[in-house]
Amino acid sequence: MTRLSLPPGAALADLWLTPHRPLFLVAALWALGSIGWWQWGTALGLAPPSLGTPGYWHAHEMLLGFGGASIAAYFLTALSSWTGRAAPSGAALQIMVAFWLLQRLAMVWAETLPPLLLILPGLAYFGLVGGILARGIARARVWHKLGFPLAVAALGIGDALFLLSARTAWSVPDAAMLLRGLVMFFAIKISIVAGKMLPAFTGNWLQLSGAPVPPPRDSLLANRLSLVVLFLALALTLLGAERASAIALVLAGPLQIWRMAHWRGRHTTGNALLVMMHGAFVWLALGLMLTGLARLLPGLLREADLAHALLMGAMAGMVLAVAARAAARREGGTLRAGPQLIGACALLWLAASLRLGVALWPGVREALVAGSAILWCGGWALFLAAFVPTIFGPVLRPIFSGAKA
Repeated sequence: MTRLSLPPGAALADLWLTPHRPLFLVAALWALGSIGWWQWGTALGLAPPSLGTPGYWHAHEMLLGFGGASIAAYFLTALSSWTGRAAPSGAALQIMVAFWLLQRLAMVWAETLPPLLLILPGLAYFGLVGGILARGIARARVWHKLGFPLAVAALGIGDALFLLSARTAWSVPDAAMLLRGLVMFFAIKISIVAGKMLPAFTGNWLQLSGAPVPPPRDSLLANRLSLVVLFLALALTLLGAERASAIALVLAGPLQIWRMAHWRGRHTTGNALLVMMHGAFVWLALGLMLTGLARLLPGLLREADLAHALLMGAMAGMVLAVAARAAARREGGTLRAGPQLIGACALLWLAASLRLGVALWPGVREALVAGSAILWCGGWALFLAAFVPTIFGPVLRPIFSGAKA
């Protein structure tokens, strides 16, 4: 086995050269650690933290901990390609990760900390991420990208409102509605961001591989209609309109499939990284429909169970698919996933499928949830095994594309 030979401190310095390295690293470590703690901590004598309501800490850490680090990893790394300038590095990233870690620490004492101390680290983290994005976009005058720092700001405000509501019942809508809204936030971001990446990456690969296939194309009507319905579902969710939001969600799923119709996904079986991304988008469509059905039939289906199609299959699946591109090996102008990354994705999809099985077989809930947690942790452990070696040495650019710089 070849061993890395690095001067003292070089590995630590390399970690801070680009945003995707530390932020995807802490996201994956927390995906592994927080689920392990949530699933087995009590049995080991170290009960996981609580926000007073079962599942709130777990949901918060997946959405705002894991999801919050992942969204910053992508946006801040992509910032250099949007602006033509260097992405943040060094001290700025160190302060950012410190704020993220402070929020994880604050959440350990979520029930006892004063509310202001509980929300401050998250506000600082999301404020710094959004501020760096806004400054870079303003300097480069790429005003059409301003939606991204605004989205980060909205996520930070949503985080603070959720924590205040969970602790003090202060905000309107209540914590449960805000949690639903945060899930919808990530569904919308996947629809927007992945909806741009998928046709572009697929077209690049089809061209490089010489496949006799027309390039992917978008339907402007499908794109606009799907986005309108998703934002409508978000608004109706926050207003507490159960049936109307459920119908919007059920309609939103097929609209995402309509968008995919001309993305040439069936021609990507020779590229595992693209299969991961297309698959995560299918999970998005499925998750929207299942979540809507759960709201329509609350006596038969639990939304908390079926929403895992959005959380595990779509959100986590897309995070893994994008981060895997940064960890993949480069062959000319093509990125290739090794067996560890392919195995990580397979385990993650199996974990999501098993977790959804709880809705069908509630009598074996504990066994299915435990099995899902084992598969989830195995998947992220495999990802880390592939990703960690890539945080050493010079940064290979572009980071998410196989094209030569």
